[in-house]
Amino acid sequence: MEEFKNKFLDFCYSFGPKVLGAVLVVVAGHFIIKLLVTMMDRSFQRIKMDVSLNNFLKKAASIVLRVILILSALTTLGISTTGLLAALSASAVAVALALKDSLGNLAGGILILLSRPFSTGDYIDVSGLSGTVISIDMIHTTLVTPDNRQIVIPNGQMVNEKVVNYSKEECRRMDLTISISYKSDSELAKRVILETVNAHKFTMQTPESPFARVDKQGENSIDIAVRTWCKTENYWTLHYDLMEQIIDALDKEGVTVPIKLLDVRIIENN
Repeated sequence: MEEFKNKFLDFCYSFGPKVLGAVLVVVAGHFIIKLLVTMMDRSFQRIKMDVSLNNFLKKAASIVLRVILILSALTTLGISTTGLLAALSASAVAVALALKDSLGNLAGGILILLSRPFSTGDYIDVSGLSGTVISIDMIHTTLVTPDNRQIVIPNGQMVNEKVVNYSKEECRRMDLTISISYKSDSELAKRVILETVNAHKFTMQTPESPFARVDKQGENSIDIAVRTWCKTENYWTLHYDLMEQIIDALDKEGVTVPIKLLDVRIIENN
């Protein structure tokens, strides 16, 4: 019993300081990492960084710092980390081969977050799928459609598809086509259209003034091309307002819309 006690005391004297040092490293490192991540978060908020990119960088920094912390604690205990790093490297290769598709999505997520072709809150179109970006995580990008459906798209697909971002620019040009009948006065119609467009509060005079010109003489109508600029967030409000207001204004001035006529002849066989 006395021999066991002596061996235990020798063990405590030999390894106690190392264990204590490792515990102090882990505890102190834990609070330091939390402090650093909090400082990163505040800095990113001050520069108004995208929420998804903010979360990604915080997670990546936290993971890297905690791995370093674990290796530091093992070194404090006197454990060589060379073999552990070699084992982790071999395991990483095996996992990479097994999860190559997921890693492709991970790489795509990193590219999206760093290159920022779109950000959280943008309205985008990807291969015919449209919606507002609500999150960009490590593997997927999630959209919400105007009718409140969620679309989850793998990031590997996102980086290889054509993405139309409707929210990237501050202003957008609106293109409308107004059709009138051949019996109507096209000059009067253009004047009424421009007056209606210019009267709307969301219409912008820069970078170009509103535009209305005859675009095409169709089979049953004269098509007038209308162009105007507006703030991106006002696009659809202005679009629907103008479609309603232009029709009402043209009707009050006696400008008629085209009506396609069908000539039907009945031939009686005696």
